[in-house]
Amino acid sequence: MPPFCEICTRALSTLKSLYIKLMNPGRHKIYHHSVFVFALILAVIGLFNLYSATFVFEAGQASPYFAAQLFYTLLGVVVMFAVSRLSLKHLYVWSPLFYAASLLLLVLVLMVGARMHGSLSWLDLGFVRLQPAEFGKVGLVLILSRYLSQLPSEKDLNLKTIIAPLILFLLPAALVIMQNDLGSSLFYGFIFGTVVFVHGVRLRLVFVVVVLLCLAGLLSYEFALKPYQKDRIVSFLNPEHDHRGSGYHLVQSKIAVGSGKIFGRGYLKGQSHRLKFLPERHTDFVFPVLLEEWGFAGGALTLLLYFLFLVSGINIAAKSETRFGYFIAVGCVGLFFWHLVINLGGVLGLIPLTGVTLPFFSYGGSSLLANWLAIGCLLSAARR
Repeated sequence: MPPFCEICTRALSTLKSLYIKLMNPGRHKIYHHSVFVFALILAVIGLFNLYSATFVFEAGQASPYFAAQLFYTLLGVVVMFAVSRLSLKHLYVWSPLFYAASLLLLVLVLMVGARMHGSLSWLDLGFVRLQPAEFGKVGLVLILSRYLSQLPSEKDLNLKTIIAPLILFLLPAALVIMQNDLGSSLFYGFIFGTVVFVHGVRLRLVFVVVVLLCLAGLLSYEFALKPYQKDRIVSFLNPEHDHRGSGYHLVQSKIAVGSGKIFGRGYLKGQSHRLKFLPERHTDFVFPVLLEEWGFAGGALTLLLYFLFLVSGINIAAKSETRFGYFIAVGCVGLFFWHLVINLGGVLGLIPLTGVTLPFFSYGGSSLLANWLAIGCLLSAARR
């Protein structure tokens, strides 16, 4: 056999054995589990994309955002490995402590926090800035998983049994609302709804909650939302009504997405971010950068990777031998799923913009560390 053919045969054999190992939920070593592999692939693609999105073309060099994101990615992987080695028993015991610590950090933000982009959401520690709302999402998943795992599995939640998880959700959500971070507070609600729904809840209670949420939404729009938040809703319905003001972000995002066509302009050749037309291209609008440079094909491949990542998390939940591990897996998958849906829906004009980051792609140390922390919890559940 020619050397080249032999190399190809060995490579195919190695890939086949690796695939079998990755998709075998019975493996306990974390580097054999597909959820970590897909997360790592997405993180690498996200780093390359952020490098392009923040590249300083005038100086011909990378921006400080890329180096910081690379550092937080490496630190996040270390955090993930550490958390994944914890047993579910340790997570069960420590979940109230983690939840309480996240509440304490949220309170500290209101007292001594730093204001950025109109929100009082950061703790300035001098050498680093933390956004406790990101870690609070993982804390909410852990505490809700602990509480729901103690309830009988055959009984749906009723008005009496839903009060405790409702309070656990409202405490951090209220603190985040006080920070003027409406997007994150809504996200807490999505996590709460996901975990409660998979446990089971009485239909009448769901109907009552939906009606109350609709009324609360109408009242909030009329009396609680600030002018710029109302402008986001109006811009979502009609971006062209103020294309130089409140609708500018969405209009430029659609231009970047459309200009990518099927295969894109090429790496480091996107005009929307190169000419600085696309705002917030390193955070909220990082995905349009990918679509402009790699087109529909690159975007579809990235979404496929996200899909496989989420399916791997669902597989962990399906194979979980404990209710606590099951709810942790469901909660963490919900965390990533809603981040993905809300961010992509906002930048593509399918839902109003809320300022939610895209996992592994958007710049942000706190959100990135929280993502890897959630994966560590997933892998801890997978080991069981």
